[in-house]
Amino acid sequence: MPAAASAQQTKLITPQQAKPALTPCYAKNLTDRMLCGSIRRPLHANAPTQDASIDIHFAVLPAINPLHPQEAVLGFAGGPGQAAFDAAATFVHGLRYARESRDILLVDQRGTGKSGLLQCDSLDLTSQFALDENNLDMAAITRQETALCLDKLQVDLSHYTTVAAAADFEAVRLALGYQKLHLYGGSYGTRMAQEYMRQYPDAVLTATLDGVVPFNQSFGAMGAASDASLEAVYTYCDASPECRQQFPDARAQLQQLQQRLTAQTISTTVRHPRTYELIELKLTRAKLQQALRFALYSNRYRAMIPMVVEQASQGDYSALVGLMLAQDFAADLSIGVNFAVVCGEDRPFWTAQSQAEFTKSYLGHSWLQGAEASCNVWQVKPVAADYTVPLQTDTPVLLLSGGLDPATPPGWAELAMAQMSNARHLIAPHATHIVASQTCAPKLISQFINQQSASTLDDNCLKQELRHPFLTNANGTAMTAAAALQISPVSTPISDQE
Repeated sequence: MPAAASAQQTKLITPQQAKPALTPCYAKNLTDRMLCGSIRRPLHANAPTQDASIDIHFAVLPAINPLHPQEAVLGFAGGPGQAAFDAAATFVHGLRYARESRDILLVDQRGTGKSGLLQCDSLDLTSQFALDENNLDMAAITRQETALCLDKLQVDLSHYTTVAAAADFEAVRLALGYQKLHLYGGSYGTRMAQEYMRQYPDAVLTATLDGVVPFNQSFGAMGAASDASLEAVYTYCDASPECRQQFPDARAQLQQLQQRLTAQTISTTVRHPRTYELIELKLTRAKLQQALRFALYSNRYRAMIPMVVEQASQGDYSALVGLMLAQDFAADLSIGVNFAVVCGEDRPFWTAQSQAEFTKSYLGHSWLQGAEASCNVWQVKPVAADYTVPLQTDTPVLLLSGGLDPATPPGWAELAMAQMSNARHLIAPHATHIVASQTCAPKLISQFINQQSASTLDDNCLKQELRHPFLTNANGTAMTAAAALQISPVSTPISDQE
């Protein structure tokens, strides 16, 4: 880091005079009691007054047996724009073995959760369903909505980039008195973890990057990743006698439905997936692709895709509507942080070649258009020109990838580790996004932290089959007659656990 930048960071992370007060707190879907607090931080290095500051919220889940009281495992949330505290249950699941001897520390990144959430109004699900993307100027609508959001928030998103946020995490470490940290990041959180390592290398003992987002990879490439993940569903269906028998024209059905919805909107009424009331649905290619995209994140939902597509092709949209509910989760993300990252760290590095690659995918093309329209309004200052240089470090790093990941495929981890001299990349071939939520990875992460080395980890357990049998009707899966005879009269339903 340049000397001037180092001096600036030092100014920003001056320790507090006293440790912050901690109070008991509880997170969603988590029964364990945590300890919460906050520290006040300047919004930027040259903040003129106390008003130009932000309270950074954090939570500590104490170790079961605190053998390493001077260390903590710091979790970085995804998104961009997810609050770490909101995802506490997910972190605790993935870090449950690491927690046996070390505290878990969760910090809401500036602009998310309880750290000054930057959020604007968005369409409710009923309005989303009634939107006809085929016959509206979506770029103009995006610009208008972004302008309203900018007017509401009245913030300069340049102060909410990954680069700007790193100092807050360091300030929390110093305020709580931890000497060293073990990092765990998921999805976008892996980029935040890498930036923290870049700015504060001496504070980090190990880093686990799960679903890796490199500095030198645009989010626009997720369209191609989603397409490849969807293709894997149909390849698996082709290899499954039951799926192939039930859906002999599966690929053709998908292509025909995509072409039909590209050419014309289907207007119908459906049951609201939560309230069950009749509502209007304008079914478009955009809605279909988003529903399939989110279904690809879960092996349980992936197993539904051929059936959903066939039913929709025949005019039954009930199953598709169920998949469309998943996109509602985006309302929990910080729109400000999301666009601070996209507009400040991604868009400045687009090239004619990269944009041409994005547009080869329907989702990539849609994302590119939406990001362009929004970023023209936000006017976020670009990060430094050398931002995309891969992290150079000899700190032990464990990189985890799901072979079926529709967002951050294994190739992205290879880009990230190009200059990591002490790194190991493990792939769970049948996992989707975030390997620690689906596999034996929590044990491997704990072993890695204890050993501060990934070289001797036994990754055979990651090869476990995680894919589910394909659903062929509302009652469940199809199977051969021989397999059916082996099933007891009381059958076991498909597990909700990945």
